Amino acid sequence: MKKRVRAAKPKKPQADKNYIGVTAKIFAVLEYFIKAGAQQQAISFQELSSELPFARTTVHRILYSLERLGYVEKADVKAHYHLGPSFFALTQPAVQFRRLQSVAHAVMLELLVRHSETVNLGVLDDGQVAYLDVVQSPSALRIAANPGDRNPAHSTALGKVMLAYLPDADVEKVLKQYSLIRMTSKTITQRAHLLEHLASVREQGVAFDLGENVDGVLCVAAPIFDQHGRVVAGVSISGPTSRMESKLMAIRDDVRSAGVKISRLLGPLSSSDAAASRIAASSSESSVPLLASNSTE
Repeated sequence: MKKRVRAAKPKKPQADKNYIGVTAKIFAVLEYFIKAGAQQQAISFQELSSELPFARTTVHRILYSLERLGYVEKADVKAHYHLGPSFFALTQPAVQFRRLQSVAHAVMLELLVRHSETVNLGVLDDGQVAYLDVVQSPSALRIAANPGDRNPAHSTALGKVMLAYLPDADVEKVLKQYSLIRMTSKTITQRAHLLEHLASVREQGVAFDLGENVDGVLCVAAPIFDQHGRVVAGVSISGPTSRMESKLMAIRDDVRSAGVKISRLLGPLSSSDAAASRIAASSSESSVPLLASNSTE
């Protein structure tokens, strides 16, 4: 007599232990707010409960939690909500950086065409220079970072030009967080000397890296301001000393103008325009600071 072979029962898919289901529900609520309207468009609890496949109590608890955290706010109309300040504080930097890259890229290409040297766009992130965009020189011998790379602030033109326009308290915070590491024999390693140097950067509206970060490499950077007149980034040109020295003054003027142009494109409100105009008015006759003789004080 033949034995009956029972068919094996299909195995149930194993649950992903690392997946937190409520996270998807929270983001579904936030995404509904984003898709349904702008910041001040209120959405009713009834609408959310009808449109989302969750129990009403779940929607209520999510809204309550998001309100406690400031990501949504109650509107003037009863049982209506709109996105709150914490949401915009969280997303603003990413939006700002994307807009900055979009606005700056065309100006960076103009600098590349004019000087055939690498053009960089960077921001200060946690006290270090972080590169957002890099347009590389077409020359076989070129100096180029990659987007995402980081460098010290005190030894780079981008870092120094942003430090120069930060509030004193923010500069002090960076200097306490990072020691002034000697990258080359020309790196500024003394705090007092660096602060004095940053004052000269403000006077000129540009910063120079004369082989302070990498031997044989020169760099010129200018600040970029937002619509409130705050320094948010820097634009620079870098290249080998052998090519850069003869055109350093022309590069200085064009980089300074590029910083002003990008600042105005970001939002030419009164404070931003004033900051940009201050840079544009910097003396074009100012000399390039020579650091080799006193950088090792």
